[in-house]
Amino acid sequence: MAIDLSYAPGVTALVEKTEAFIREVVLPIEDEHGGDITAAGGDTLRVELQKAAKDAGVFAPHAPVEYGGHGLNMTDRAPVFEAAGYSLFGPTALNIGAPDEGNVHMLAHIAGPEQKERFLAPLAHGDMRSAFAMTEPSPGAGSDPSALTTRAEKVPGGWKINGHKYFITGADGAGFFIIFARTSGVPGDRGGATMFLTPADAEGLRVGRHIDTLDRAMIGGHCEVFFEDLFVPDG
Repeated sequence: MAIDLSYAPGVTALVEKTEAFIREVVLPIEDEHGGDITAAGGDTLRVELQKAAKDAGVFAPHAPVEYGGHGLNMTDRAPVFEAAGYSLFGPTALNIGAPDEGNVHMLAHIAGPEQKERFLAPLAHGDMRSAFAMTEPSPGAGSDPSALTTRAEKVPGGWKINGHKYFITGADGAGFFIIFARTSGVPGDRGGATMFLTPADAEGLRVGRHIDTLDRAMIGGHCEVFFEDLFVPDG
């Protein structure tokens, strides 16, 4: 029996609208500034492009409908993401760039009601950016989270986090962080990693320098981040 690999008409229409939006709105700006999003306007440009994407009906294909997205599943969103990815600025315009896309997806599945209201809603709507802090300088966690050295210790009412992160995409200007920290074991052990959710303005969280990379299309850079007795409440 043949497998039908075609998409529903609504998905095909969204792909076509996304292709047109990227070609007519996004690429001219990207080309004018040589793929440098800071030179093109940085976060101001992001807001403008995302408003244009909303007006064009192509914004947030992955986000839940109740948070202003199209609510597409993993299969249906793939060709839309491909159309947006024809441009370096395209994912930012549709609010599907890293790390925000993954954080929207994760929070939609595992966040509690209060966390969704405080963090997911503004992220999905494009009112806030986010960061995901796992990568560390050697010998810490690069692509191998079992090498995690950032540690979270239980204290009354929550957790206290200490550590040093590297190449944290979008850190400068993010509204909140999802932090990978070790709660048990030692570097090299399997398991023991926990994710913590915290606003970026919490005392003890400090964004350091931007680390130079070939990429110039990511708002907020790829930064060093330091946690110095950062307290994260149990909630």
